[in-house]
Amino acid sequence: MFRLAHNVLQETKSMTAVPSSIERAGNELADIHKDVYRLEKQIETVRETVRRVAEERSVSDQRVSSRPPAPIRIVRYQLRSRPLKTNPELSARVQQSLNLETKKEAEIAVGAVVDALEHTLLNNLGVDGFSLKLGGFGKFKVRHTKPIARRVGFSGETVITKKKRKIRFVPLGMLRASETNN
Repeated sequence: MFRLAHNVLQETKSMTAVPSSIERAGNELADIHKDVYRLEKQIETVRETVRRVAEERSVSDQRVSSRPPAPIRIVRYQLRSRPLKTNPELSARVQQSLNLETKKEAEIAVGAVVDALEHTLLNNLGVDGFSLKLGGFGKFKVRHTKPIARRVGFSGETVITKKKRKIRFVPLGMLRASETNN
């Protein structure tokens, strides 16, 4: 009899423990569902950002853009984590011309211009004969060279060179006038 009472008591304890375990597991499952939902929202936000950036890039790669270029924010401009080395005379002249407070701001402005030139040339590197003219200073011209068959000196072997894309700078204005022709 004692044994039967003991068994009944154990079963009633386990029956009261089961609902609390089920309730705890249900709460944990609800928390997991909330975390999964939050992560799915974050993934969707990241996908939307990637899609938007890809669309903006494809629009900026086109020749004619329907919207004006965004203004350059000089104060927070960063150059792809490359150190910017600028001639001190150049940065001093830019600082004086733009009435900037520090030389660092002038160096950042010079870096922004150089970076914009670089991106424009890289976007148009595939176009043979493309030129980027900076009035009174000079122009950059993209030139494509075809592969050429050349003969190697002593061996007499014929080698075909690779096709290349070259960027050439042609000075204009005072730079051109000041060049010495030897």
